[in-house]
Amino acid sequence: MTSLLIQNRVTAALRGAFVADAASMGTHWIYDPAEMLKTVTSVETPEFRDPPSPKYYSATDFPGHYQNGMLSPYGEQLLFVTEHVASTMDLTGDAMSQEMFQWATTFGGRPDHALTTFIDNIKADKKFPECGADDDQAHIYMKVVPVVARYHGKPDLVDRLSQAVRVHQNNQKAVAFGIAAARILEAVILGAPLEEALETCQQNIKDDLANANVPNDAQEALMEAFQNAKTLGKEKSTLDEILLEVSHQKMKGNEDSNFYDLAGRSCALPGSFIGPIALFYKSASNAAASTTLFASALRENILASGDTCSRSVFIGAVFAALAANEKSDSLPSDWVEKMDPETLKKVDAAIGTIVST
Repeated sequence: MTSLLIQNRVTAALRGAFVADAASMGTHWIYDPAEMLKTVTSVETPEFRDPPSPKYYSATDFPGHYQNGMLSPYGEQLLFVTEHVASTMDLTGDAMSQEMFQWATTFGGRPDHALTTFIDNIKADKKFPECGADDDQAHIYMKVVPVVARYHGKPDLVDRLSQAVRVHQNNQKAVAFGIAAARILEAVILGAPLEEALETCQQNIKDDLANANVPNDAQEALMEAFQNAKTLGKEKSTLDEILLEVSHQKMKGNEDSNFYDLAGRSCALPGSFIGPIALFYKSASNAAASTTLFASALRENILASGDTCSRSVFIGAVFAALAANEKSDSLPSDWVEKMDPETLKKVDAAIGTIVST
């Protein structure tokens, strides 16, 4: 495999993550699939809803943010991490925590709960890694994609990724699931077919987790989630069906709860990992064809509802990397054109630095 192809896969993974997030922002955090169907402009093309109508934040509440084509709060964090990775050849938790505090207190968008805790911890003079929140949610993907883009194929990938995760999420489960996601994306960037990337990760991940001092309970949670995702990916027809089953598993014994059909659609791990992995297994047999898989997978993800944006970052990165070739990143041009131009300029500048160094 040529270095140009790997470079294009890196570009595709990063661009794919950002485009996917922006495409999903307009209906982010709508948890009820029935409400989602009423909210999207079209079931066939649910992406880039205009005007955006995400739950829990808006362009009115946060001026200069969350207009059509802009990033979600997750995407904004992804951009910070990408720009930080682009700015240094030596990613460390100490330096990243200082930079993240400066960004988090000035970016002007909606902070997530873990980010608010991180800010409070830094103000309380807590240093890395104690500055990170005890949070086991899908924020991991905002570190996975840029760190893999920089450190794929290098022996320190797991260490760099672990540090990046712990800056914001000082949590063993977050580190474990982040390492697994990183190994899958890394394998795809280096040329592995999707199912091979999944199987190799599942077979070898325990060595990485042991080297990262991840305790047994977090390791077991990851392995259980992996097997669950593999089973659901083979048995279910859509991501909506997969997340419905994850919800029912999570809420077993609470069938009368309003969250019985919704709990697995949230930001929380393992559901936010099981969904994408099951989708990858479901799609693996068709992944070689894949310029259309990016769009179809993300549309399926949007209609599955819930925390669509965090899942979209991982899904978009993997399917975009799979579709890249030696001539281009192969992202659908009509999707790229719908991104906010100023945001895309920042994204491409950071990507250009990463792939050229």
